[in-house]
Order: sequence, then C-alpha cells, then structure tokens
Amino acid sequence: MNAIIVAFGLLFVIANGLSLGMHVKVGETLAHFVRNWKFALLTLLINFVVLPSLIIGFAALVDIPADIKVGFCIVALAAGAPFAPLLTRLAKADAAMSTTLFIVLIAGTLIAVPLGLPPAVAALVPSIPPVHVWDVAWPLLLFLAAPLALGCLFRLRYPDVAERFAKPLQIIAITALLLYVNVFIAAYLDLFGQAWGSGAYLAAIGVPVLGIILGSLIRLRDRGARQAAVITTAQRSVGGAIIVTIFTYPQPLANVSVTIINTIGIIVLLILSLEWRRAATRAPQRSSDSSTPHAHRSQGSTSSPDGATHSRSPGSATQSND
Repeated sequence: MNAIIVAFGLLFVIANGLSLGMHVKVGETLAHFVRNWKFALLTLLINFVVLPSLIIGFAALVDIPADIKVGFCIVALAAGAPFAPLLTRLAKADAAMSTTLFIVLIAGTLIAVPLGLPPAVAALVPSIPPVHVWDVAWPLLLFLAAPLALGCLFRLRYPDVAERFAKPLQIIAITALLLYVNVFIAAYLDLFGQAWGSGAYLAAIGVPVLGIILGSLIRLRDRGARQAAVITTAQRSVGGAIIVTIFTYPQPLANVSVTIINTIGIIVLLILSLEWRRAATRAPQRSSDSSTPHAHRSQGSTSSPDGATHSRSPGSATQSND
C-alpha cells in the first residue's frame, strides 16, 4: 500500500511540474518579475519569514504529538502553491502575477526547506535524528525543480506542442493527487482520527486564513494582484510537502497533518476563487444595468436652456427639417 501511495505522489509532482512549466511564458514571466520585484520580495518575506514563524511558533507552544510538529514545520517552509495559477484564472484575477509569484516561491522553497527544515525540526523534536541539508535538497531538485524546468524548456522549443500537452498533464496530475489522498486516507484512517485532538484540523483552517489575511496586505488597491497574492500565499506547496514526507521525514503522522492542512486549504481557496469569479462576472452586469436608464433618458429627452426637460418624439427631427 505504501508503494502505491508513493507512486501516486511522485506522479502528481512530476506531471504537475511539467504541466506548469509548459504553461509558463518564460520571457513574459521574467519581464513581469522585473516590473514587480518589490511585490515579489514582499511575498517572499511573508511566505518564508512571517507565516513560517507563526506556524512553527504555534507548533512549539501547543502540546501536540512530535510527528505532527514535524508536519507543521514542513507546511510552514514549503511554499509555492501548485494550483495557484489555475485557481487565479478561475477567480478571474491576475494570472500572470500568480505565475510569477509561483516561480519565485518555488525557487525560495528549494533554498528555505533544505536550510530551514532540519534545524526547525531539531529544535521542536530533538528525538528525531538530524538530517543533512543535501538529503532534503536532492529530492526537491530532482522531482520538483527538474520537471518544472523541463516543461519551461519544452515550451521554449516547441510552444505549439506544449500548449497541447499542458492540459492533459494537468488532468493527470489532479487525478494522481486525488488517488494519492484517498489511498493515503484509507491506509491511515486511524491516524486521521488520532490527529483530531492534536491541533492539525485547527491549523488546517488557520493556515489558509492567515495566508488570506497576509496576502491581502501585500497589495491593497489592485484587486487582481491582491487576489493572486492571497491564493499564492494561503495555499502551501503540496508537491514540496509530498517530496519531503516521502524521502526525508516519512513519519505517517507527519504526513497526516500535512495532508489535512493542504487538503482543507485547497478546498477553502477553491470556494474563495469561485466566489471571486462570481463577483467579477456580476460586476460588469451591474455597471451596464446602472448605465442603461441614463442612456434611455438621454435618448428620449432634451433640455432647454432654462433647465426644463422636454420629451422629443422620433419624428420631431424630420418635421423640423421639412
């Protein structure tokens, strides 16, 4: 059963990385980053300093099982939401900004997780044997970074083919993730019950809520960019967390807490994205409805110099010309 779980997890990470890379327009993304580098740096600060401090601080203060504390550390440091660009497009927000932030956060994860996760786990759970930086880094480079880079290179070389393959790969990735989660829950159902009183379910609500609040503070005025920042911050790196729990910290209870937090986080953001999409769709309708009465009034009436309004029949212009 464990081999099946690992296979579905790796299939999701690889297929999702390839699909995301094939969606990335490298030149436009780099130009977008250059134009918004301050925004990107602020996003990095929130995702790798502020939010991890809050999550790891919560794990340090609360009396919960040691393996669940490990899961909290993994979620805290693994940023770069794999479904952020998809959810941003669904919400009719700034998809280009979401893609740029996703690439930036993946790069940050490749640095922050190998350097920050082992000391964080050692501080919270001294009983776990120390892990070397390279033992954390190589699976992330091989399974998270390499497929994304290959997808980008494939799009640069064969853009038309990449457009055709990106969506099927995304469907494969989503299917693999659903199978991974369901098989994992079936195999460790008792641990999900054991985690009920541990704070994992509370954190599953708290992490996306904190991400929504902090992401909203990054850019207040631009609706599309703000929503992109919210989605990218509130959803953590599902792929990065899966890789770490497979190769570095395979404790089942740690993976249970990671699965709970990430799954509920995706559901929360999916609902939020649908609500934003509904609001964005209705906004043009409301504006057009409000302008229609003014148009009717301007067509059906004229104002005299003394301010009085007189109705004008459709044939009045013809009669005056006669």
